[in-house]
Amino acid sequence: MALAARTVLITGASRGLGLEYVKQLIKLSSPPEILIAACRDPHSALQLQALAKGSSSVKVIKLDVEIDDSIQSAFKEVKALVGGHGLNLLINNAAIYDQKDEGRLEQQTRSRLQKHFDINVSGPLIVTQTFLPLLQQAASQNKDKPLSCSKAGVIMMTSYMGSQQITFTDGAGEAIHYKTSKSALTMAAVILSRELKESGIFVAALHPGWVRTDMGGDHAMFSPEDSIKGCLKVIGTAGEDFNGKLLTFEGNILPY
Repeated sequence: MALAARTVLITGASRGLGLEYVKQLIKLSSPPEILIAACRDPHSALQLQALAKGSSSVKVIKLDVEIDDSIQSAFKEVKALVGGHGLNLLINNAAIYDQKDEGRLEQQTRSRLQKHFDINVSGPLIVTQTFLPLLQQAASQNKDKPLSCSKAGVIMMTSYMGSQQITFTDGAGEAIHYKTSKSALTMAAVILSRELKESGIFVAALHPGWVRTDMGGDHAMFSPEDSIKGCLKVIGTAGEDFNGKLLTFEGNILPY
């Protein structure tokens, strides 16, 4: 079954995978009635603004996941936009990955580690906490329907690099700041999937593949188009069996 969420919120939507989500969501056979694209600086997000001009369903708002006041202001905007529908789908996409070096232990600083945890872990958690009433509102309107992102869902955009088992097996010791933050985010998805299930809200962590974006680099394996096409297929078809799992954009379950 294809995704059929009436209201969607995406963080980090000004470029990369977030921007590609917006591009593909508006082209779905059942596109969202309200697609809220959030980013730190809407005025400089020229590609995103162009999409909004071409589609009345796209609403661009300011949301900085590091700043609680910004999250609260965004909540008020989104609440007014979705009205009685609530929020069907929250895609926590905003993230950072500092790749100035290999990220070994001797290259870490407290500020570097905290920056990654603030944006990659605390940010998505506080955003989810803040928007939870709107997710619960959407879920309550479809109580008899099974868990799905068309009903009410939270997707944490993570990475296979956050898998403890894969990291241990591969033996890679670099990028401590990024890998530990993505491991924590995946654990958050596992915990939230249990906590929010009683509210009828689906939660999963999703690995988009190694993608040719500013973060992934020019030599990455997949295009943003192919990655998000796969992500949306997974998001649209995932049910209770995938709740709380670490998923790939190809629909596979990874070990955590």
